[in-house]
Amino acid sequence: MRTITRTAAAGLIVAGLALAGCGSDSDGGTASDATTTTEATSSTAATGELQIEDVWARQSPMGTTMGAIYLTITSPEDDQLVAASVPTDVAGDTQIHETVMAEEDSGDMEGDMSSTTMADGAMEGDMSSTTMAGGDDMGSMTMREVDSIELPAGEAVELKPGGYHVMLIDLVKPLEVGEKIELTLTFEKAGEQTVTAEVREG
Repeated sequence: MRTITRTAAAGLIVAGLALAGCGSDSDGGTASDATTTTEATSSTAATGELQIEDVWARQSPMGTTMGAIYLTITSPEDDQLVAASVPTDVAGDTQIHETVMAEEDSGDMEGDMSSTTMADGAMEGDMSSTTMAGGDDMGSMTMREVDSIELPAGEAVELKPGGYHVMLIDLVKPLEVGEKIELTLTFEKAGEQTVTAEVREG
């Protein structure tokens, strides 16, 4: 009985040493390094390109001459959005705009640029500087043209209602739900990128 017990114990010790050899520091380090390399490669591939997502335009009411396009941009390096354009059969002019509180707008809208009231998101009038009546809790908002939008590396910058957006001026016809608009964006470093905006209810 003692002989059997000792033999079994010896067998367990040998098996344990064999398993320890399979999981040695050398082998474990190689597996870990391989995993790290794979993850780094995947991360680089995912962030190495300019990403332009969720591109859409707001439906415009009949009789309007202005429209807006929204999107999200993620740049792999510090860059700037410096211009935007659409075909001339969509709008006569395209600008990059920012929506701010009226008192923050340093431009006083001088000369023949009059302000146009906006209610419930309806964009009316034909001026590039427009005032929105936002109710008691929102105050008066105004849209103004900007030269560029900063794009910090790796940070998603959202162009959205109430913030930065691409403004379409002198629309040829109202934007209808389901329509597709070709939008060309110009970046300081990434150059021109063309995407498609779908018109949605907004």
